[in-house]
Amino acid sequence: MITKSRECPLVSVCIPSYNSESTIRETLDSVLAQDYPRLDIIVSDNQSTDKTRTIVEAYAREGVRYCFHQAGRPAWAEKMPSFIGVFANWDFALSQAKGDFLCLFHSDDLYHPNIVSSEIDVMLAAPNVGAVFTQMEMIGDASHTIRMQPLPVPSKSKGIEIFNFGRLLDAIIANSNFLPTPSVMLRRSALGGIGGFNERFFLTSADLEMWLRIAQNGHDIAIVNRKLLRYRISERQFSAQYNKLRTTPTDIFKVLDYFLKEKNGTQWANKRSLRQYEVRRSVDYISCSVNLLVLKRNSEARSLLIRSMRPGVLATAAYSPRRVMQMILGALLLVGTYVGFARLLAETAKRSFRAYARLRLIPV
Repeated sequence: MITKSRECPLVSVCIPSYNSESTIRETLDSVLAQDYPRLDIIVSDNQSTDKTRTIVEAYAREGVRYCFHQAGRPAWAEKMPSFIGVFANWDFALSQAKGDFLCLFHSDDLYHPNIVSSEIDVMLAAPNVGAVFTQMEMIGDASHTIRMQPLPVPSKSKGIEIFNFGRLLDAIIANSNFLPTPSVMLRRSALGGIGGFNERFFLTSADLEMWLRIAQNGHDIAIVNRKLLRYRISERQFSAQYNKLRTTPTDIFKVLDYFLKEKNGTQWANKRSLRQYEVRRSVDYISCSVNLLVLKRNSEARSLLIRSMRPGVLATAAYSPRRVMQMILGALLLVGTYVGFARLLAETAKRSFRAYARLRLIPV
């Protein structure tokens, strides 16, 4: 493992931030505790109104750079939820970096002390890798490990798993998104010429689209099969806000439908993966219908529930006890929209779906 050589490449750790006064100290301390010697640490503040700037500037003597993102929310997102418009700050944070290798971190998560050195080892050993991720463990507001498991990486190796575009697309279609963004290290050259995050079209899943775009551009995607990221679960996160009362399909489907339809992705996805993908879509319809029923939008919920009960989906779901339970819930909710108990059942189910959303990061 590289730790002390003056020839170590410079690694920039880019931390987009907004009103992060409660977590940014602990986040910066975890970055400064890295066993890798050459770090360029940037906090890109997206117009915070709390004490984020004061806290970050106190770390200047330790080499942390504070940058202020002045652009604000894009005009197209002005009437959208407050968590839409963050990716412009992500692009800005990356643009401030000096290193040839770029980490994109979150201002409320924590690094394991050797995540950077572990990822740079992969980058130097495999020149075609454009992005490397790690596995993660979940923590709560108090930074204690909590009993929730992220979506597992479909891996054949206990060490480093490397995906080309076709294998990565198929794996995500079959399993959903298992690439934790705050663990990522990017090769600067892999970003050349491909543009920034396309949030306007892909909204909250613009990061997944970027990783697939890097892979489609000929770069491999690597995963270190060790839990080197501590990912915080909090009601303050935009992912929590996004899922709290979401009534339309999750944005991951925008990304994967785009690659399947516009980028000829069906040649990479096997039939079993595509069947699993449609089951996840149906489960997501059920999740949305729960929220619609809580909001007293019965007819819209019924329409989604009917769409979720396709025969092919039911046949595929039958092989998974968890999916069977989800489809049974959907069937009960559908019946309830006709006989009058759907909202009560939805309010009860909401608690279960909230736990499931946390367990899987997104409810698909």
